[in-house]
Amino acid sequence: MKYKKKLIGSLIIFVIFVIFLVVGYYISKPAKNIASNDIFTENTEVANNETKKISVYINGEVKKPGVYTLESGSRIEDAVKICGGFTENADKTRLNLAKKIKDEDYIFVDTKSDKNSSTVSSSGSNNKNENIVNINTASKEELMTLPGVGDVTSQKILDYREKNGDFSKIDDLKKVGGIGDKTLEKFKDKIEAR
Repeated sequence: MKYKKKLIGSLIIFVIFVIFLVVGYYISKPAKNIASNDIFTENTEVANNETKKISVYINGEVKKPGVYTLESGSRIEDAVKICGGFTENADKTRLNLAKKIKDEDYIFVDTKSDKNSSTVSSSGSNNKNENIVNINTASKEELMTLPGVGDVTSQKILDYREKNGDFSKIDDLKKVGGIGDKTLEKFKDKIEAR
């Protein structure tokens, strides 16, 4: 009789233990709420897309000059298309249609008879500022025009930018291998981070 009571008592304790174990597992298991995760992802994408818009002013020999909003990473060709294209007098040979544009750029399309040429410049800039290299959008060749920046260093800048995103300030270039204070001083006045 004692053995039977011990066996029943042990069985009850074992069943209670298993119930606690199963309940504890389901309580501690993270809930998969797919609907709310999808909504969060969608909202994040919408927010990111809103911040990836840029505004540019295109003027000169285009059909509808004005300020236009484009996606970040757009090129001059996209800006020309959105404003209706070139006029008959546009000098298309002086404009690099493949060049990426950035927020607040001013794009001027020259006439065929114009001697002076300007393509993309910062808002309110004059000829002096046209030689400024934007380290966030510059190509390898543009980076190599900077004093002390050769093939290897320009590639390191591009690799860093691709891995980490845009530089928020000029001094962030020191995070790139091979660029220290002395190197940066050589071209600090010739670059911008926009």
